[in-house]
Amino acid sequence: MNPEFEILFSKSKQDRSLKTMADILQAAEQLTAEADPELFTSRSLAQKSGYALGTLVRRLGTIENVFLWAIKKGRGTLLNEFALRIAQFDADVSVQKFAEDLVDIAFANIQKVNPKVMRFFENRITKQQGLPADYFSYWDCFVEPYLESAQRNKTDTFRQMPKDEATLIIRNLCLLVERPFIEENPIAGTEEHRRIAVDAFIRLLSK
Repeated sequence: MNPEFEILFSKSKQDRSLKTMADILQAAEQLTAEADPELFTSRSLAQKSGYALGTLVRRLGTIENVFLWAIKKGRGTLLNEFALRIAQFDADVSVQKFAEDLVDIAFANIQKVNPKVMRFFENRITKQQGLPADYFSYWDCFVEPYLESAQRNKTDTFRQMPKDEATLIIRNLCLLVERPFIEENPIAGTEEHRRIAVDAFIRLLSK
């Protein structure tokens, strides 16, 4: 876990203390899953976890950090699932079909998350530490699965490229797909947005 996302709490290794922390983190995950930043408060966390506010204060560096941790964990789960989909893509599928399917899957995943939650995460991280230089590296988990899928693809429609190039291209494609949702741009999720995204995928990934 990067320092800017680290949660500070008591280092006690007593079983009861560990259970308390596990309960609090689980409650934070449940609250973030509800996708309403209005619930990201100490009072909501106390009600959900069943622990008093004083206990939360003793255990956590800040209440806010536990929600950042939970959001980051949830995002990581979705990214890993998406990376697995890329890795398992049918080797007989053309780059066009690959692009269409990935954009559709990405749109469906992103629309499960309230844009206000994503903005809450970015705003709080930026306020605490400034935007980390490698902030968008969380998309790099797609690079190796993509390169492996492109390498074994049998349609001869994928352009082979070095890892550095693939990393830059994938980060930019992800920005093109995700940012309109976070910014609540009216184009987000529309047929026009899909057309633009699919076209960009094909232009950048195909021979």
